Amino acid sequence: MATTAENSVNWRLITAVVILLQSAAGKAQELPSATGFEHIPIMYQGPDPTANYFLPLADGFDSQLSRLPSPSAQIPELLPAPAETFVDYADPQQFSIEDVPGTIGRVTEFKDGFFQKACFTGAFIDRGSANSFGVNELDASLTVAVPLPKREWPLLITPTFNVRYLDGPIAPSLPPRLYEAYVDFLWVPRLNDRWTAIIGVAPSMYTDFEVSTSDAFRFTGKALARYDWVPGKLQMVFGVLYLNRHNVKVLPAGGFIWDPSVDQHYELIFPRPRFSHRIDVGPGYEDWVYLGAEFGGNSFAYDQGGVADIVTLLDYRVLLGLERKFNGGAGYRIEVGYVFSRTAKFNSALPDINADNTALVRAGLTY
Repeated sequence: MATTAENSVNWRLITAVVILLQSAAGKAQELPSATGFEHIPIMYQGPDPTANYFLPLADGFDSQLSRLPSPSAQIPELLPAPAETFVDYADPQQFSIEDVPGTIGRVTEFKDGFFQKACFTGAFIDRGSANSFGVNELDASLTVAVPLPKREWPLLITPTFNVRYLDGPIAPSLPPRLYEAYVDFLWVPRLNDRWTAIIGVAPSMYTDFEVSTSDAFRFTGKALARYDWVPGKLQMVFGVLYLNRHNVKVLPAGGFIWDPSVDQHYELIFPRPRFSHRIDVGPGYEDWVYLGAEFGGNSFAYDQGGVADIVTLLDYRVLLGLERKFNGGAGYRIEVGYVFSRTAKFNSALPDINADNTALVRAGLTY
């Protein structure tokens, strides 16, 4: 009859074989398709880099801690000692987070394939007084990725449609609706282990669709570089943003991205700083709270009483947000903020509108 020690050894050997088989099967399922992307190194959501995320992630290329492994991916030495009753160690529900040391990384930011994400956002900026104006904004975008010329140098293509509903004032009058329609092309070649280029261009329409295409059409773009100073911890970003607005053509951008730990992510970047802290984590999800600032607005061609004109909306924003992230870049968020120095400037002789400081509420869903 086998001794207790022999039974324990046999049990560990069987468990180790099962774990290795499960791990091999899991890795086989994760192999990329011919057009898939494992390591897309940037998050971007629009052609105006000052109004959307445009910076590379602190650890853009997936590391070993970029996803939360299941207990079946751990080596046998990390598993608990055998119990009297059978426990299915392949079932993540059998473990709490604390039971699996060294596996709490970050969720993956991108999908492995052609389709990357679909985003929907709604924002409300309060009007304030009768001489001011409010904005209700809806935005929808879709991002896909193709190799150019290889998967490590992806081209991200993002068609987007945005509509702004303007509320007041009566004189000088603002158009009731303004639209953005564009296709953003963002190329992210990984030049070597330290350098990544970020090159983008977006043919765009900024209009009320009541004026000619030549008045409403313009290009925006960017040329940035990221240097991994301390890989996974500290990155330096520098370059220029080509906004091509009526009031601002070119804007310098740069700064640092610092990750002191997996629970902290600081983008010390002009013109869009953001300070994020992870407050909760579980299998396949994370909760983050963040404080950020934005340079908002844009220039639009519109019909002013039968004559083409250009209005430039401009504001500055401070935001507090709460976001839940899932693997593959999905998630949802809600933000509240304070909007100040709000103006509407006209290319014609119409007087500028100086709007009240006010509040902002914004919510977004990403799949």
